[in-house]
Amino acid sequence: MRFRPTFWASVVFLPVFGLLLGLGTWQVQRLTWKNDLIETRIARIAAPPLLVQVAKSADTPALIEYRAIRLTGTFQREHQFRLLNRAYQGMQGSHLVVPMVLDEGQGTIMVDRGWIPRGPLENISAVPDTPLTLNGYVRAYTEPGAFLPPNEPDGNNWFHMNEPEMLAASGLSGGVGFYVEAGPESGRPGTFPVGAVPDVNLRNSHLQYAGTWYGLAGVLFVIFIVFHWRRDNE
Repeated sequence: MRFRPTFWASVVFLPVFGLLLGLGTWQVQRLTWKNDLIETRIARIAAPPLLVQVAKSADTPALIEYRAIRLTGTFQREHQFRLLNRAYQGMQGSHLVVPMVLDEGQGTIMVDRGWIPRGPLENISAVPDTPLTLNGYVRAYTEPGAFLPPNEPDGNNWFHMNEPEMLAASGLSGGVGFYVEAGPESGRPGTFPVGAVPDVNLRNSHLQYAGTWYGLAGVLFVIFIVFHWRRDNE
C-alpha cells in the first residue's frame, strides 16, 4: 500500500489544516493570557490598600485597577446616580453611585456604593453627609459597548460609568480619572446598598475551544490520509 496524495486535495488540505492548527494555538495563547490576567487581579485585590495620592500618581488607572484603596472625604448626598441593570443574587436592580469630595483638595471621585433593589431611593440607607473613611477598590472607566445605550442624565438613567458626564450632572469638578467600588464592609449588614469585592472570574473557555480546533485538525488529517492511502494494484 502506498500514500498517494492528489494535487488538488493537497492544495485544499494544507491551508485548512494549517488554519485549524493556528486557531488551536491562538486559543492556547489566549488561555495563558486569561489565566495571567485573573491571577494579576487576584493579587491586586489582596495587596495592601493604596492612598489616593499614590493612586493618582499612576501612569494609567489600568495599572492599579482592582487594588484596594482607602478614601477620606464627604459624600455629596444631593447627587445620587442609578447605574441600571445590575444583578445581585439573581435579583435585578441598580448600583448606587455617589460623588465624594476628597479631603485636602484631592479632587472628586465617583463611588459605586453597591447594589440596590428597584424602587425609590428613599427606601435606601441615607448617604452620610459627614466626612468619613471608606475602603474600596480602584476601577478604571471604560468605553461602553456598541449595544449599550447612551446615558440619560436628565432622567438619572445611567448605563455605564462616565466621569465627565457625572461631574457635569452634579456640578462638580476635579475628577481623579478612576472610580471606586465600595467594599463589603462599607454598609451595615442587612441594609442597602450592598458593597462587594470585585468579581475577577472572567469567562474562560479557551481550553475547550483549543481542543475543538485541534480535534477538527486531527479529523481532517485522518480523512486526508485514509482517502489517499491506495493499494499497490490500484
